[in-house]
Amino acid sequence: MNLIILKYGILIGALLATTLYVSPALNPLSAPSGNQNSSGIDAQSIFAFGSQVFYKQVSQPGNEYMQTSVQGYSQNLVPSDADNRNYSSSWQVGVADFVTGYNRCTSALFDLASVPTMQTAKEKMAVCAEFAEGEGEMTKGQDEFTSAKASASPATDSGFTIAMVLERTGEIIQSSDNADTACMKAVVADHNHDQEGFAENLKATQSAVQDMQRVYPELQVLSSDFT
Repeated sequence: MNLIILKYGILIGALLATTLYVSPALNPLSAPSGNQNSSGIDAQSIFAFGSQVFYKQVSQPGNEYMQTSVQGYSQNLVPSDADNRNYSSSWQVGVADFVTGYNRCTSALFDLASVPTMQTAKEKMAVCAEFAEGEGEMTKGQDEFTSAKASASPATDSGFTIAMVLERTGEIIQSSDNADTACMKAVVADHNHDQEGFAENLKATQSAVQDMQRVYPELQVLSSDFT
């Protein structure tokens, strides 16, 4: 990722430097405002040109590593105002959904421990439904993060952050799925009066939730929005 940022950071910097230091007659960025509208070249067109050159080079054979590194990002190396708005919207919704789902899963662990004292099968299965619904909410959040990535440039801090967030949310969602599976096995064991089986699967559920709790603080380091 750092290599990528360096490469097209140099590219854009070179383009801007060329534009900024040519004579005023050829430099739309330094020309009087009245003359800028008559020129077909502006900062946005320079950024667009830099993006085209970069992605054209990345698409060449032998650059598979680079292709993987930029996969899922916006084709604009410098985000537009629309990109920034879309990123912000998807990010906010994604965080809200993910945090809600995470909290639901971690809270369900305490309910699972109380399953043997519950009176009805409906109550017991509702505990596992909490894990499933929590996982669903986190998955919705991850979809929003994927959408945010599509509006981000890997050349920006937000682009780097969203890539790191997606890696960690994927780990947490996988652990929540493991917790959901172990929960169902625990409830079935309780129904069959298999105390040993219940205890074993309760422990497995606890281990999966602990894996979630181990990774989640890394999200909080990446962004204080994950409170």
